[in-house]
Amino acid sequence: ASPGLYSAEVPVTDPSPEARKASIREAFEKVLIKASGYRRLKGRKGMKTLLKHAEDYVQQFRYRNEVSDAGDEPGKRLMWVAFEKSAIKEALQQLGLSVWDKGRPEVLLWLAQEKGGKRALLDPERDVKVVQAVKNAAQQRGLPLLLPIMDLEDQTALRVSDVWTVNRDGVEAASARYGDQLVLLGRLRKSGKQWKAKWTLLLPDRQQDFSSSAGTEEAALGGGIDKVMDWLTVQFVPRSDAGEAGIVMLRFLGVGGLSDYARLMQLLDSLDVISEYAIEESTGDQLLIRAKVRGGKEILTQRLSLENTLAPVASIPDDESLTPDSLELTYQLR
Repeated sequence: ASPGLYSAEVPVTDPSPEARKASIREAFEKVLIKASGYRRLKGRKGMKTLLKHAEDYVQQFRYRNEVSDAGDEPGKRLMWVAFEKSAIKEALQQLGLSVWDKGRPEVLLWLAQEKGGKRALLDPERDVKVVQAVKNAAQQRGLPLLLPIMDLEDQTALRVSDVWTVNRDGVEAASARYGDQLVLLGRLRKSGKQWKAKWTLLLPDRQQDFSSSAGTEEAALGGGIDKVMDWLTVQFVPRSDAGEAGIVMLRFLGVGGLSDYARLMQLLDSLDVISEYAIEESTGDQLLIRAKVRGGKEILTQRLSLENTLAPVASIPDDESLTPDSLELTYQLR
């Protein structure tokens, strides 16, 4: 599970019961957004009632004072609220949603900025404000975000133009040292009074583009992270009202040995759209899995298309018992 999925920190005006109630309600809404992946919950049927009873879901809370930049001035008063995991699950079910508890993709972000006509890659040590804005936005949505360390190896491996022009080969070569994450490219620049950002999410077989703009750098970055997370949620998460679980047969090719098998089992275990699975047959380097999938074949296909270690293969049923409309998906293990 992603860390901090069931807690949130919000400002609180004073220690009165009314102020506490308002802050708990705000924290509860933030947690529902973070735990489900869905941002637009305000208009959903049942949301008003849930917010009214937000205090019933609280597990614990505590106050703290933020350290002020000004030194002697008192900092903002904050309230950290944690909610019961099972209660959040139940609350989301009332909204026709489910908890996105495991299998959230880790995203590696390369960010380039244009300032005064010059373009440069984000440096975590120099661009502290920008880094913090990106981290906060990702944390609010429960997106596991990884930022490159920008040491000499990174600076040598990637040029700012690779990010600006989406040079996929260059970006993928530089990203290899960080493992098997999804890669996100961000290009941020000021245009008049607006900050504008363009985003490209690199997927194994395609790329997805987004754009965001706002009056401040932080808001433009936050808007982009929101859009990326909104898109990922639709690809990854079955709504709990998405119908009954369907049976899908999964055939994996190229399962050469024990390490391939272990890798595959780990992947299947991480998919929360699969409620249960069993091995139907194992022949040579092939493995046939029978899986029970929430949301059916479509959401599983979308979810597996984000896995770099799998390449889809056109299925050719060679068995008389497989009716033409049977749901079989075939993948080659890379």
